[in-house]
This record gives sequence, C-alpha cells and structure tokens, in this order.
Amino acid sequence: SSPESTYMDFHAVRARAGIVNIIVWIAIMNVWVIHAPNFFPILYPIIAFEYLVAATFGIASFAPISIMSTVISYVFHKTPNWKPARPMRFAWCIGFALATCILAIYLCRELLGSAFKPLITAFLAMLNLATWMESSLGFCVGCFIFNYAVVPLCGLEECVECKLN
Repeated sequence: SSPESTYMDFHAVRARAGIVNIIVWIAIMNVWVIHAPNFFPILYPIIAFEYLVAATFGIASFAPISIMSTVISYVFHKTPNWKPARPMRFAWCIGFALATCILAIYLCRELLGSAFKPLITAFLAMLNLATWMESSLGFCVGCFIFNYAVVPLCGLEECVECKLN
C-alpha cells in the first residue's frame, strides 16, 4: 500500500508518546539530580531504534515501546482510532533528530562546560513538550509541521483528516 493509504491506531500512538514522555522526564532528572554517567549512551539506542523502526514500519512493529503501546491501547480501547500514518512518520523522524541532538550534546558535555546542562535540558524539554502534547492533548506537533510546512513546500497532497479547522 502507498504511504497515503497507510493508517495507524492513534490510541497506540498516544500511549507510545506517553511512555517516551516518562523516559524523557527520567532523562531530565538524570541531568539535574541523578547524574548516571552511562544513562544517555544506553538510552539513545533504544529511543533511536524506536523512532526509526516506527517511522519505517509503523507503530505495531518490533520496537519494544511500540509493542507495549499497542498492547496498552488494546486493553483500554478495543476499537482503534485510525489516523493517517504519513504525518506521524514525519513526526517520528523529528523525534529521531531531537534524540540524536541530545546524544551529541551529551557526548560534547566536556567541551560545552557550563552550557551543557541548559542546552541538553532545552532539547529534552522540546521532546518532553512534544510527547506530552501528543499523549495528553492528542496534538502532534510533527504532524502540524508536516501539514502546514512540508505539504505546501513539497507540493504534496494535504492530509484532510489531519487539518485543524
């Protein structure tokens, strides 16, 4: 099937965003309170794998957080809420980029000196806000960017189901 005809269960997408949001809160706590030295190098492959697999294959793929979110959504919402996948896949590419920036900032922490904590916190806050808005409000920031910036710039067909009225 074509990308335009692929749909995902938005209940699972929101559950996944909630799980990632919890992980991001733990990452923020690690920066300011816990200070576990291997936290980001261990966490990054998990989050990066999650975003890349979901963006490539969809939410019900073999990524661990996606599988958990699909199970959670089925337990609480027996009937799926189908939404177009293309904008969400774009959003997950943004999530992957943010996660990669966070790892790069972490790897350059010695070079950044006192700018490290505020800089990494700013990127974590962006990811935190985006995942919170999606999980709690059902508003996908990446989908909004896709529909109002990428679609017009690239001449793609707009997602009518995703448009804000």
